[in-house]
Amino acid sequence: MNGTSTRYVPHLVLTLLIAVWSASFVVSKVALESLSPFGLVALRFWIAVLCVLPFLRGDVTADLRKALWPGLAAGVALGTGYLLQMAGMTGTTASMGGLLAGLIVPLVALGGFVFFGAHLGWMTGAGLLLAIAGIVTICWPSGGAANGAEDSLAGILLQVGSSTSYAAHVLLVSRFGRNAPIAAFTMWQLVFVAVVGTVATVVSGDFAKNSEFSIDWSGELLLAIAYLGVLATAVGIGVQSKVQHRIPPTHLALVFALQPLFAALCGWAMQGDVLSVGKFCGGALIVLGVIVTSLERSRPAQ
Repeated sequence: MNGTSTRYVPHLVLTLLIAVWSASFVVSKVALESLSPFGLVALRFWIAVLCVLPFLRGDVTADLRKALWPGLAAGVALGTGYLLQMAGMTGTTASMGGLLAGLIVPLVALGGFVFFGAHLGWMTGAGLLLAIAGIVTICWPSGGAANGAEDSLAGILLQVGSSTSYAAHVLLVSRFGRNAPIAAFTMWQLVFVAVVGTVATVVSGDFAKNSEFSIDWSGELLLAIAYLGVLATAVGIGVQSKVQHRIPPTHLALVFALQPLFAALCGWAMQGDVLSVGKFCGGALIVLGVIVTSLERSRPAQ
């Protein structure tokens, strides 16, 4: 395999991760039929911690010490994103959550400009405006999803907050992923979110969705938890930490632009979400804003 081919391997890997994360919107809806939002976060992240433990090798103490502060910083952003997302998913459809996840890329562009001195030209500004227009469009009252589910304003706002936190996580992973020991860096993130999710579960007092009934640990629920804990969390966060810093910012933006498309299609194909004209147009505006932002970042220096 030549150099031209191998340099695009991280792009392919991250694209596969985007597909996995997009499907997790639907899988999470299945798990949330039995578990509380915070209970699901705690459970999936403790499973992910157990999966990553075997990869802590060599001078484990030194690696954990080196990755402590970068891992905790990224963990705060990741944990906030997951908690807001799980809470928001109880009031939004899977396709809506996926469409709002498209805000991550314009927010990454804005965060890169504010915190890291990245270039922010007129095309990036236009992309942000298009994304905002997309939010307004998909938030406009309309028919909801299958089975009578609808998108509430509270759920939408929680998902927007989640996308903002995830954007911060993307920036932090790109910032620290190059130098931090990957297994230790991943472990600190997972442990922090698992602990926060556990505390939130204890404070709320509910691990099950309905505290009056015991959880039915069906095969469907166990498969959903395994998918979320092992594939979407342990593998997803670990591989993201390893490959994301190898991808140029422009390409990174374009890859993340696929998430709202994948999520909307998964919600439509797997859960029967109705993609109304408003949602379709709003999603198109968000994706268009992402693409315009990426074009600005891809322009060569003059």
